[in-house]
Formats: sequence, C-alpha cells, structure tokens
Amino acid sequence: MSLKIAVLSTSRIVAEVMREVGAWPEVDVAAIICRPQSADKGRAWAEEYNVPALYTDEDAAYAAGGFEAVYIGTANHLHYAAAKKALLAGYHVLLEKPFTATAAEARELFALADARGLVLMEAITIPYLPQYAFLQAELPKLGPVRGAMASFCARSARYDDYLNGIWNTTFDPACLGGALNDMNVYNLHLLCGLLGTPDRAEYRPSCGPNGIDTAGLALLDYGGFTAAALAAKDSDGRNGLVLQGPGGYLVVEGGTNALPVVYSVLGGVRGGGTRTDGPAPARHRMAYEFAEFARIIAQKDTAAEAAARMRTMQVMNLLDVLHQ
Repeated sequence: MSLKIAVLSTSRIVAEVMREVGAWPEVDVAAIICRPQSADKGRAWAEEYNVPALYTDEDAAYAAGGFEAVYIGTANHLHYAAAKKALLAGYHVLLEKPFTATAAEARELFALADARGLVLMEAITIPYLPQYAFLQAELPKLGPVRGAMASFCARSARYDDYLNGIWNTTFDPACLGGALNDMNVYNLHLLCGLLGTPDRAEYRPSCGPNGIDTAGLALLDYGGFTAAALAAKDSDGRNGLVLQGPGGYLVVEGGTNALPVVYSVLGGVRGGGTRTDGPAPARHRMAYEFAEFARIIAQKDTAAEAAARMRTMQVMNLLDVLHQ
C-alpha cells in the first residue's frame, strides 16, 4: 500500500518529483500545498498529475488531512519552520537538504519527531542508491585511504540574474543560498558516508558581490590524509569523485547527487589494475529515498531511521564548522 504524501512548495526540486513520482509505487501524492501566489502553478500540477487536493494554507491542509506524510521542498531558510509545523500537526516529514540552518535546529526537530512518534528524514539521495552500496563494498579493498576529491559544479540558470543585481534564494545569504548549502552538501554526504567524520575541516569560499559563496572548497582533514570537496554555482566542471589508496581507487563519473557511473580499479600500479563496474541506475535518483522513507514508516524500522538520522547529524555538525 502506497504512502500518501502531501508535497509542500512548487520549487524546482518539487517540480522534478512531480514529474517522476507517478512511476514510484511506494508513494502517492494526495495533496499539493503552496503559497497563494503559486496557486496557478499548483492548480496546473493538480490537474496534470491527478492530485485530488490543492491548498494554499498549511494549517488548512493539515486540518483536512488525507495523507500521512509531508515532503518539504521549500527554500532552504524555510525548512526548519515548515518541518516543525508539519510535525506538530502529526505528520511524518521528508525534508529536503540542507536539512536546517544549524545542527541545533536539526536536533530540535528530531526531538520533536520522537516526542510525537513520527519519522523525520532528510531527502538526500546518496545513501539509498545501489551505486553507493557498491562504493562502500569496494572501499576496504583500497587499503588505507590516502586521499579523496569530490566535485559537483554547475553554472546556475539564475547566475546571470545575480550578476545583474537580481538576487533570489539561490544567491541570497538570508535564504541560506550558496554553493556550500546546495551542491557541496552532496559531496559532504558522500565523503562522510564513506570516510566518516573528519578530525578538522575548513571552508575556502569564492564569494560574489553580496558575500554569497558562488563556489567553494571544503577541506576535510582525516589525520593521515585530506579529502577535498569542490562545489560551484557560478561555473561548470567535471563532476565526480576519486578516492584512492595503495590497493587502487574508486571513481564516480557525474554528479555526486546521482552517482550515475561508479567503478573501482584495483591491484594495479601506474595506470594498471582491474576495473570493476558498479550497478547502473535503475530508477530516478530520488525514487530510492522516497521508497526508503515509505518503508521505514510502514515497517517501523527504527534502526534504519536511526542510521539516517546519524548521517544527517554528521553532515549538519560539519556544516556548522564549515560555516564558521
């Protein structure tokens, strides 16, 4: 039986979910919740995707019900308040990244979810992808890790507006915009998931006219080696991951939000070795996180819920350090 959800916002990430969710049997969109000024878009979505209910007021939507959970894809600075309202109304929550502005906000929301007996999970693609499981399985074969470099860069469609003095949430510090809170969150989840929490970390941003980090490099010090995470919203780049040790290396080719191509090269020196390819994506990258969210709720899998929470807090604590 599908988990009935409401989607909150008509943002671009929610638009992508709406285009794809019809192919995900684990969830069923029962309502769209949006701002009054976005009502026309919401109404068009409801008609196109056969969603039975549209609301322009969260309180009214939560009072009416007809769904068990809320997927929140609002602008970054609205995540905390939106998640708190949904939890207080008695709904499970799948909350887009970056989870909250601070680790303290995240801890507060998790405590509220516990008090209400609800599942609260970050909508982060990486941990639920089969390609990620391949990387985890291959990692020990490298021997001691000696270095890692992750990159996720894409010139934003809104960057020209920003250069012309038109600020929007993507490049507004007050809205928690910028490369670290957007693109680099994926790099951090990937690196921390594979390598654990670094001993020390620092962020070296490249800032635009209003001080927002249009690009930036996070350096994660693991004692015996350093991992680097590059993200940019002002320029394109060759995206992926290389993680290496004396026994070989792991490669991701493509966006670190999707891990489209993964493989290992083991046992060689100076360009040799045996390549083993990981699985190809079988579903849309976000299908897996929604499926796991629905499964955790249906099966009351507290162990999986705790593991997801640990991953979120690991990255939120790291973001606190990098934002200093």
